Amino acid sequence: MDEIEDAFKNIGSVYIKESECLNVVLVELGTDSVEAAKILRDTPTKIISRVVPINSVVETNLESIITKVKELSFAKTQKGDSFFVNCVVRNEKRLISPDIENVIKNKLIKIELKYDKENPKWYVQVEIIGKNTGLSV
Repeated sequence: MDEIEDAFKNIGSVYIKESECLNVVLVELGTDSVEAAKILRDTPTKIISRVVPINSVVETNLESIITKVKELSFAKTQKGDSFFVNCVVRNEKRLISPDIENVIKNKLIKIELKYDKENPKWYVQVEIIGKNTGLSV
């Protein structure tokens, strides 16, 4: 957490919260998540090994996840755009990553997006961390 605080000392409001998962923290910022990831990438760190920019956080249940992914997709994509879904499940036994990926894939195909595992225009990232799920398109 100290490394994160040091990296973001010049950007204003930073809220760091421990998650239900070992070695995973959630960071809320008053800036764009992609910009924050770039700041961390350019900051020498010893502990931080992975940063996932998130557009939205929802309660961990399939209906909430699907609804928000569709909302984010409508806002960012255009008819015919290609996408790929990646889901990481941490500390949640009820949900299985391939099942979630397939449900999201099928829902996005229905709104006229094209699934492309090799060269997608858009990535749909689902990060399930216990009771909270981070989503990014």
